[in-house]
Amino acid sequence: MENQADKQISNQPEKQKSPVVQYVLIALLVLIGGIAAFLVIENRDLKAALADCGDSTEVAEFEKQQVMENLQILASEYDSMMTDNDSINEELIAQKERVDELMADAKKYNWSIYKLKKEASTLREIMKGYVRTIDSLNMENVELRAENQDVKNQLGQVENKNEKLEKDKTQLEDKVRLGAKLQAINMVVQAQKVKKNNVHKEVNKADKAQKIKTCFTIDENEVTEPGKKMVYLRIITPEGTVLAERADNAHTFEFDGTKGLYSIKKQVNYENKALDLCMYWDVSGPLKSGEYIIKAYISGQEIGSSTLILK
Repeated sequence: MENQADKQISNQPEKQKSPVVQYVLIALLVLIGGIAAFLVIENRDLKAALADCGDSTEVAEFEKQQVMENLQILASEYDSMMTDNDSINEELIAQKERVDELMADAKKYNWSIYKLKKEASTLREIMKGYVRTIDSLNMENVELRAENQDVKNQLGQVENKNEKLEKDKTQLEDKVRLGAKLQAINMVVQAQKVKKNNVHKEVNKADKAQKIKTCFTIDENEVTEPGKKMVYLRIITPEGTVLAERADNAHTFEFDGTKGLYSIKKQVNYENKALDLCMYWDVSGPLKSGEYIIKAYISGQEIGSSTLILK
C-alpha cells in the first residue's frame, strides 16, 4: 500500500513536466526546420549565384577575346599604314607599341574590359586621324608626282630642244669650219733645171731635176679669218719619205691630228681674196724616178695636192 502511494506520488511531477518538454522539443524542431529551410534556400541562391558568376566569367572571357581580336586587327592596321614619311612613321610606331601594351595587359587581366574597350576605341579614332592625314598626303603626293611629271616632260622638251640646238650648233660650226677651210686651186708641180743664165727649164728626168716648183692659188674665202698664215708643203718621194732639209723637230708641224716633217714653209698675208703663190724646193741630192706627191697645208688642214712623175 505504501509502495503504491509512493509511486503515485513520484509519477505526479513527471506528468506535470511532460507538456513543457514537448513544447521545447516542438520549438527545437521548428527552429531546426527553419534553419534547414534557410540552408536549402541559401544553397539554392548560392548555386544560382555561382551559375551567374560562371555565366559572367564566360561573358567576360568572350568580351576579352573580342577585345584582343580587335587589338590584333588594330595592330595589323597600324603596321600596314607605314609610309615614306619618317615623322608619321614614328607616331604610328608609338601607337602600335601602345596597342601591344594593351594586349599584354589584357592577357594578365590588368585592365577591365570597359577600360580596354575604351582605350582600343581611342586608338582607333587616332588611327582614323592618321588615315585621313595619310590620304591627304597621298593626294598631295599624287598631285606633286603629276606636277613633277609635267615638269619632267617640260624639261624633257627643253632638253630635246637644247639637244637639237646643240646639234644644230655643232652642224653649223662644222659648216663654218668647213666653210672657213681654205682651198688651193690650180696646183701645178714641175721639176726644173737651172741654166747658166738663171733660166729655169722644166725637165721630167729625176737625175736632171735641180728644183721642184709648186704653184697654186689660195682661193677666195670670206668666212675664214684674215691675217698672216703659214703655208706648209710636203713632198713625198716614191719610197714614202718626205723631202726635208733636216729630219728633226725643228722641221715638223701638226696636221690632220698628227705631227710630221715638212719640205718647205712660207708665210703669207691672206685677206680673204684669191692669192697666187709659188714655192720652190732645192734638190740637194739625187732623186729617184717615180711618182712624187705634193701636199699643201694651212692651219693644220690640207688645202690641196698634186703629183709629179719623174723618169
